[in-house]
Amino acid sequence: MTRLSTLSAVFLVLAGLTAVAPIAEARQFKKPAYYPAGTFNWTVIAADFNHDGNLDLVTGDYDNANLYVYLGKGDGTFHKALVTHLPGYPSALAVGDFNGDHIPDFAAIESESVLAIYLSNGDGTFRNSANYDLGGGVPELLAVADFNGDGHPDIAVTNQDGDVMIFFGKGNGRFGKKPAIYELPGTPWGVTASDLNGDHHPDLVVTEFNGGAVAILMNDGRGKFNLKATYSAPSGEPFSTAVAPLKNGGNLDLIVSCATGIAVFPGNGDGTFGIPTLYPADVARASAVADFNGDGNLDVATVSFDFAGVYLFYGNGDGTLQQPVPIKLRNGGALTLVTADFNKDGFPDLAIGSGVHLAVLLNAR
Repeated sequence: MTRLSTLSAVFLVLAGLTAVAPIAEARQFKKPAYYPAGTFNWTVIAADFNHDGNLDLVTGDYDNANLYVYLGKGDGTFHKALVTHLPGYPSALAVGDFNGDHIPDFAAIESESVLAIYLSNGDGTFRNSANYDLGGGVPELLAVADFNGDGHPDIAVTNQDGDVMIFFGKGNGRFGKKPAIYELPGTPWGVTASDLNGDHHPDLVVTEFNGGAVAILMNDGRGKFNLKATYSAPSGEPFSTAVAPLKNGGNLDLIVSCATGIAVFPGNGDGTFGIPTLYPADVARASAVADFNGDGNLDVATVSFDFAGVYLFYGNGDGTLQQPVPIKLRNGGALTLVTADFNKDGFPDLAIGSGVHLAVLLNAR
């Protein structure tokens, strides 16, 4: 399955559906502000790319191979986008300081074949420092972490053709040309790096899209991974994962975005997980975790492609979630999101890639 065939299938499903959830504005957020983002922004990241103390946003327009850089004003609004044409179509972006200058850079998957590294110039512009062949497969998503403990960020890339590739960073904006490759069945798709067993080494959570499962790869501390376990998802087509302790003072749990909602796997603290609970919603593609209402409990925001909006699941603090509150956005399926405090008021906001727009939702608290 290629990404384009997957997208075509999703659009066909979208065309034949009507929203089954009631449309209601969550009072958690102010009215969204919309910024033009090409014709199909597939991915969004947030960081202070121009080193002015304000968070910025970057999206990739997959249709037109453009990069949109929105420099933040610090009040939750953003300047007109700086648009740069890329050599390939960006399908995934991830932030990391790849050359050690303390200014965030980013990595991109371009045109289903290249891992491209872009170093920040410190003013909101970027320069390409290196490109790496992804072997002709169909790569999906990225995760950045220091997997081998040498102080330099590394990159994990999932590949639909059946593997996870690990590129080890050199600290100068370049990576080793020969990645470590770990084979996985079931169409590897989403990938998240997190220390799942408390040994201070980042492990990997990988969704198997066609296999309906989630694989746990444990880090031996030197950047080598072993398959710890594979868990069946309670819903088909798991897209991506987030990792967070939904129980106050508890272990890290898995939050898996699936075709019929989000599945929460309770963590045991040792890299293993318990029986999942499915929280139904329309197709959930990606999730972000934060305490949106300030009650001390972590909540989950999930973008839904067919609903073309966001579902907000408030946390109870005991590892469970409440029924979702839907937030409808403008036309165009919601594909990606990131949470951060864009206006410096101490409360998490949302930026959502939604069709031709970047939607910014500021917290109303």
